[in-house]
Amino acid sequence: MKILITFNSVNFQIFGTPAYFLCAFAGFVVATSVYIVLMYSKRYDISQSMKILMISLFGLVLGAKIFGFLTGIYRNIGTGEKVTLETMLDTGIVFYGGLLGLLIVYMLCLKSKRYCLDKYAVDILAVCIPLFHSIARIGCFLSGCCFGKIYEGVLSINYITIINGNIDENMRFPIQLIEALFEFLLFLYLLNSLNSDRWKEKKLLVRYLIFYSIFRFMFEYLRGDIRRGLIYGISFSQCISVFIWMNLGFLYLRQYIISKRKGGL
Repeated sequence: MKILITFNSVNFQIFGTPAYFLCAFAGFVVATSVYIVLMYSKRYDISQSMKILMISLFGLVLGAKIFGFLTGIYRNIGTGEKVTLETMLDTGIVFYGGLLGLLIVYMLCLKSKRYCLDKYAVDILAVCIPLFHSIARIGCFLSGCCFGKIYEGVLSINYITIINGNIDENMRFPIQLIEALFEFLLFLYLLNSLNSDRWKEKKLLVRYLIFYSIFRFMFEYLRGDIRRGLIYGISFSQCISVFIWMNLGFLYLRQYIISKRKGGL
């Protein structure tokens, strides 16, 4: 037996503010607060930790927009349309781009002699990322973006959004809320791992990237928005997931070979 739930995301606002921006801001405040607490608990310098985080936000914004442009190109290739500046600019931001931009700048800062934080600080950042993302994904649901595919089974909701300038009303799978739940559970899992005395051996950033990329790859099949583009049924985000697997596999193989060589000496 299904319970019919209707949600109208068209022009939905909270206190006169677009829901996505409000949820993203709330997610940032909550995740940053947790980041500060965790950094303090692990005896890292809070001032330097925040400086690195604030600098890394430039990488986040830049990466999210660059990947937005790349998504536009990917979409046009998938539809066989000509790639133009207009179609490239007709895109939003992409989480994967923001994530990679944030991590790249953060790790570059850690390697700089200006800061006294060690390389494990990025593992604490990795714990906080899914917490931010879980709250932001609720904003996606409220704002009508990243919506699920048409579906009339268990958990389906009557979802109203705008597609290509027209109001669309269909029974859809609430993928945004499912992903928000997954992200929060991933946060709890990483937080529990961080509380271990041997947390530096657990490679929390690697664990985050593995779990998120695998589930993101699967979640993409449950999405119904075509704005992100598809080529042979594969989305741009799924390509990034595969790229992450390949890089993690390469790093693991490299580390394995190095350890074997050291063991043979």
